[in-house]
Amino acid sequence: MPSLSGAGRLVVMATELPQAWLAELNDLVALVADLDGRAAVLSGMAYAGYRRTEVDDGDLVDMLELAEAARLWALDESERDLE
Repeated sequence: MPSLSGAGRLVVMATELPQAWLAELNDLVALVADLDGRAAVLSGMAYAGYRRTEVDDGDLVDMLELAEAARLWALDESERDLE
């Protein structure tokens, strides 16, 4: 399953995901600054790619899971900054 590593580096098992989407996912500074907004953008891009048939069902699921994992990672990073 795709996930974010503890060091903040993205680990993606599927390489067929759209490069523009991966670039947005890898913008960790923006993700921490606006975690809910960026997660919404990632989800929106995933659904748009699916509607354009650029990604299949499995890729869509992976992209949505990654968007949520990224949001949770950013939330954890934000909470660490407050400590």
